[in-house]
Amino acid sequence: MNIQLDGHKLLYHPNEVSKWVNNELFAPVYVEIGVTSACNHRCSFCAFDYLGERNDSIEKSVLMDNIRDMAAFGVKSIMFGGEGEPLVYPHLTEAIEEGKKQGLDIAITSNGVLFTEEKCKNVLKNLAWIKFSVDSGTAENYAKMHGTVPEDFSKLLANMKFAAKYKRENSITSAIGCQMVVVDENINEVEKLILQIKDFGLDYLVLKPYVKHPESINDKTLSMADYDKVLSELVKKYEKDLKIIFRGLSFSEIEKNALDYEHCYGVNFMGLIDAKGNVIPCSVFYEKPEFYYGNINTQKFSEIWASKRRLEIVEKVLKKGCENCRNNCRLNFVNKYLSDVKHRSKTHINFI
Repeated sequence: MNIQLDGHKLLYHPNEVSKWVNNELFAPVYVEIGVTSACNHRCSFCAFDYLGERNDSIEKSVLMDNIRDMAAFGVKSIMFGGEGEPLVYPHLTEAIEEGKKQGLDIAITSNGVLFTEEKCKNVLKNLAWIKFSVDSGTAENYAKMHGTVPEDFSKLLANMKFAAKYKRENSITSAIGCQMVVVDENINEVEKLILQIKDFGLDYLVLKPYVKHPESINDKTLSMADYDKVLSELVKKYEKDLKIIFRGLSFSEIEKNALDYEHCYGVNFMGLIDAKGNVIPCSVFYEKPEFYYGNINTQKFSEIWASKRRLEIVEKVLKKGCENCRNNCRLNFVNKYLSDVKHRSKTHINFI
């Protein structure tokens, strides 16, 4: 399975890029939906800790109508994630089924504790991928980092192991992965986690750098100079047992003093819906109504995306610039590419 996590994939969407260059309307390739703001964990590294404990959720009928609308509009993929734990949402199974039925690629990021055997059997066949946040190699440290009880660690491991087994036995193509957001508190637990999961049959383990959200209360750290060698050696040591994706490029991007571009053009290619139904450019704009495109409780997603207000907000985002954005956000490499396309900053571009 050839999985790409660093860099960007816009080269596979030339029609959308062409429409963007020519100022034509097109649907975002990807939409992230936070179906609920409730969460069963309180992670110490959560990017959205500043939002506090909330319990908002999108009504089932609104979600279903907009999934169908997005598919008809031309959206290609939906990832259920957002500011809460998607598996807390009671209608997630039906939403995933509907998305798959409409021809969308569907994915989930989850802490995985609620991905029980029953949930796995109902959901896995309809997913392009699911990625579990593990973030530790021992129950004690897991409980500390995830703000939960140690028993959740064994539940998560059992759920991942079952999902991988169920996938093999039923010839399901969904990718099953897990990730560690690597910080000082868990760097010494990476190998411990590898030893516990290497025989599960997972598709990959991601070693991902912590990226601070501009509004986050927590302030975790990790120096690539300290840990690059450690992580690289672990990848080599266990490469025959488990596909380990060490996002070294992402680590190096985080430690740059400045971004390689001034404007965020990537917001034209993705959308984010929060648990209140607000459609916003990206996670930097949670709880900032002045940057809301609209709300799916009162308008269809396609109407919001085609609206004059969204164009005005996009222009506002462009003028705002990226000075206060986090290094290596999801759109980082997309923006590098689009900035080159927009400004034709390379010389002799006709000599291909």
